[in-house]
Amino acid sequence: MNVLKKMAHALVAFSVGAALGGLALYSVHKSQTQFPSINEIQELQNISQDLDTKEHRAVKKSRMSAVRVLSISESTGYLASSTGTYLTAKGRHYVLTVSHGLVGECDVTQIWANGAFYPCKKFVLVDVLIDYALIEVDEIPFLEPLKVPEDLPAPRQWKSSYATQGTIFYTGFPNNTGPLTFDGKVIGYHDDDYLYIDSFGWGGASGSGIFNLRGDLIGYVLAIDVGQTEFGIDVLENIVVVVPTFKVNWATIL
Repeated sequence: MNVLKKMAHALVAFSVGAALGGLALYSVHKSQTQFPSINEIQELQNISQDLDTKEHRAVKKSRMSAVRVLSISESTGYLASSTGTYLTAKGRHYVLTVSHGLVGECDVTQIWANGAFYPCKKFVLVDVLIDYALIEVDEIPFLEPLKVPEDLPAPRQWKSSYATQGTIFYTGFPNNTGPLTFDGKVIGYHDDDYLYIDSFGWGGASGSGIFNLRGDLIGYVLAIDVGQTEFGIDVLENIVVVVPTFKVNWATIL
């Protein structure tokens, strides 16, 4: 009789254990089916909720206006990749980028955004001295263009936009990867009207729009600094040189 009781208890325990195990497997399976897709994780507006309101707004503006600029040299076949900022003015759409990223003409220049390519319509202005270009493009779905001049600092705000230790954000495509979004701090200003920020830069990030906490476009990435050491020339990828946006001739699109 005791043997039968023990067997009954064992059978009940096994049944309960199997039921609990089944529930656990169901719970794991359910959580796996609810796991977000790669596209959901990568979507431009998947921004951390840990940021405060100003930071979140600046990051969103940065991510929703960043594009990749691809230009081909017809003589050498070299493909140059840089970053640009999507803009709108007077009902038309443009991309602000660096002129050194344009190694070919408009017809061999493409704008990449959100998995699709958009052709260059016209080089509105290419300034090789200051190193920037304004490219006219068609409207790009899913992105949110910055409004010129509304999304530039107001006249009284230029000084505070370049104040030391001001927080900045930018989104770019360094090393053909991205869009990647970086933060940083203003660390200095050069006599020749260049801004220095402590962040990260690499080839491909040139042309990335720099945003302050107000969400204003205050500059674009030009280059990273280099230094001389006892071992030779070294790259300082954390010291990024930025061109202030007041150096852009906005009158060409206004």
